[in-house]
Amino acid sequence: MKQSLALVGLVSLLFSCASMQHSRDQSGMLSVARLIDTGQSGTLARLSTVPFLLDQEILLLPADVASFWKGLVDAGYRLQAPELDRGSSLGPESYKEFKDSMDVRVFFKKYVKPGTRLLELHTGDGRRILLLYRSTLCSRQILGFKGPF
Repeated sequence: MKQSLALVGLVSLLFSCASMQHSRDQSGMLSVARLIDTGQSGTLARLSTVPFLLDQEILLLPADVASFWKGLVDAGYRLQAPELDRGSSLGPESYKEFKDSMDVRVFFKKYVKPGTRLLELHTGDGRRILLLYRSTLCSRQILGFKGPF
């Protein structure tokens, strides 16, 4: 009987951990979407790491990262009711989501820290966006952006 109760407790704990991770992924995606939709390119640039992975290109200068976000919001791009399709931990092949190249593989090995999540979302107009996003108790970071596609 005690083993059954312990097993039920363990299973409940595992499900709650998965549920909490999904909630954190959802929150991260919504915070980035809100910043894009409200035109806060400066905040997006401050949350972004340098180097930054944009599609398959590595941006090495803070000014280039700021220019990307400014251009995106100035062009009027909006995510329009995004939905999180997938939030996943990174594995050895995750870099291929951006591009199967030596540069992107090295970027992942050298600059992407443990705990970074790959968030895939669909926008209201049916397009996909990928975000490399890392959240800790003290900070949030955007490490990469791919899309819309």
